[in-house]
Amino acid sequence: MAYQKFTEFIIAHEADSPAELMLHRERWPDIDMTEAVKCIQGRVKARSKLPLWYAEPGLLYPQSLPLEQCSSQATALYKQRFVSSGDRVADLTGGLGVDSWSLSQAAASVDYFERSEELCACARHNFSALGRSNITVCHAETTPEMLGNIPSDSYSLIYLDPARRGKNGGRVYSLRDCEPDITALCPELLRIAPRILLKASPMADIRVLLSELPEAAEVRIVSHNNECKEVLLLMQRGHSASPEDIPITAVEILDDSASQTAVFHFSLREETEAVAELAAPSEITGFLYEPSPALLKSGAFKLPAVRFGLRKISASTHFYVGNSVYKDFPGKIRRIVEVLPFNKAAIRDFRKKYPSCSVTARNFPMTSEELRRRLGTSESDTLRVLATTASDSSRLLIITTI
Repeated sequence: MAYQKFTEFIIAHEADSPAELMLHRERWPDIDMTEAVKCIQGRVKARSKLPLWYAEPGLLYPQSLPLEQCSSQATALYKQRFVSSGDRVADLTGGLGVDSWSLSQAAASVDYFERSEELCACARHNFSALGRSNITVCHAETTPEMLGNIPSDSYSLIYLDPARRGKNGGRVYSLRDCEPDITALCPELLRIAPRILLKASPMADIRVLLSELPEAAEVRIVSHNNECKEVLLLMQRGHSASPEDIPITAVEILDDSASQTAVFHFSLREETEAVAELAAPSEITGFLYEPSPALLKSGAFKLPAVRFGLRKISASTHFYVGNSVYKDFPGKIRRIVEVLPFNKAAIRDFRKKYPSCSVTARNFPMTSEELRRRLGTSESDTLRVLATTASDSSRLLIITTI
């Protein structure tokens, strides 16, 4: 009854000010207001990031940082592609438990490891509320000593999402600066399981990652809602290959269930050897192709032009043009309405012709906001202008549909 009353309070006061609730906490003596406020604040963030968790009002959100750092629902569900029904999985950096929750839906079992006792207690509660009975919560820190007590081949897959904040709270990007340091633990991890799935920072350098982890077998870069979310690196026991030949996949998730994706497969060697044709300013017609954030992050800049028969706007402008629509292109395709030279006359007449137009500047000597003010146009959900530098170094305004 107490739990039901707590849940009812969360639902009833979800839209209320947390500060006001704390100020007048004496009105609800039977409610742990500190915990209630944490849950209300957590649900605000979960509404868009974890809609399936938001749909369960009885979940606990003990701290804000684990919720900020955890995978989104779509990227967590995407990771199910790495496991099958008979797999035994260990999540060695449990945190809020979102990835454990997702993996448990595809695997036989998941052991959730977490060094925070508070997070472990909340995870037990949440997994039960979400109906995930095949997850075992283990209060333990991932250290060489802890791993040494686990028998060989205890798991089919080990999943890690190392903490990417240093001791002073600032962000770190090198694997060696993260906790735990997977570069030091990798041999022991591969003794325990034949495969390791690592979630690295979306800011990580792909070539550096591959050089630090010689057992790397595959890289997937995942974007969702027009943002690069995760870099996933799969390691396999005994695997050895040149970083240039390791398969890389840029993945754009198209829905919250992660059931629909647009993908682009390549290797660094293929990108290095690719020769992309450049479009002359007069050839910028038809359709403008904008790569997804995952494709841009992957470093495949020339290869998409070769694969889809497109031309790059310039060597340093990673947009492409073509006269046909290729629906499997991982990114956005927009129809080109007009191309204008960036000069005084175009700037003077732009607002008159396009009073509303979304503005983007790439490979251009102004920011998007500076250019928007210069053109004097307001935001639009129907037209967009791309300001960029063409292959002959001229500056252009490319007006497209959204």
